[in-house]
Amino acid sequence: MDKKHDKLMTDIQRLLETQNFKSEKEMKSFLDGITGKPIPSFPKAVLNNQEKAQDLVYEASELSPAKAKAKIKKALQLDPDCIEAYEYLASTDRSLKSAMMNYEKGIAIGKRIFGGKYLEEHKGMFWGFHETRPFMRCLQHYADCLYTSGKVKECIEIFEEMIELNPNDNQGARDLLLLYLIQIDAREKFVKYAKEFKDDYSAFILFNRALFAFKTEGETKNANKILKAAIERNKFVAKLILSDKPIKVLPEYYGWGDENEAIYYSHFAYHIWKDTKEAMEWLRKYAFIQ
Repeated sequence: MDKKHDKLMTDIQRLLETQNFKSEKEMKSFLDGITGKPIPSFPKAVLNNQEKAQDLVYEASELSPAKAKAKIKKALQLDPDCIEAYEYLASTDRSLKSAMMNYEKGIAIGKRIFGGKYLEEHKGMFWGFHETRPFMRCLQHYADCLYTSGKVKECIEIFEEMIELNPNDNQGARDLLLLYLIQIDAREKFVKYAKEFKDDYSAFILFNRALFAFKTEGETKNANKILKAAIERNKFVAKLILSDKPIKVLPEYYGWGDENEAIYYSHFAYHIWKDTKEAMEWLRKYAFIQ
């Protein structure tokens, strides 16, 4: 969680709520006027309990674990429905079981608060609204926990729910979704989501398409073509997947076509390539084609 960014976005949201815009043009003009300028934090005296709780979570992210827990406890006393607090607790918990329980609490609150009429009006845009982002992050991290605990199908269901709530998929749920659909051999669903994101050219999508083609067709002209295109897009992936060295540390960021992207993809995809019969031999055959 980037809490500094979250705090900034929260302050901007609160600032916008104090304005009485009469048109979208007015709001755009206001936003242009504050671009590049410090965004003021609101004094605690004017905040409601929900807002105070959110700020306590932001403060907790800058503190030692012991002091942070005190802040989180106070946040939940002010607002028992503070999703950010449960997200924070889960993200800092060393126990997978305990982390999952906290993510589950955040998700349950989100489904209650953002259900009904809110869901009807905002479904399809859940990443576009600041208030729903903690809920969406809880879904994403909970899906990761499910996969780690061996519950692959349940993990896939969460990723599908995320895409349904936000088809633009700003969180990149599609990357692991397609990979795990290959793992469980869910061919119809793979084709469905591959078509949905046909304009995506990341290493995740391209190498997933190549692996799927090989698994379903074998070493065909089509599969070879897809693999060659993937290798041309990111020359680092094949080498990492074929390497016996485990990836222990993931980079903080990556860009399309760079080595960091290859590290991310290989970290998640290695065992699925390895478990797909003859896929590693096929990849090795084309690994150095540029």
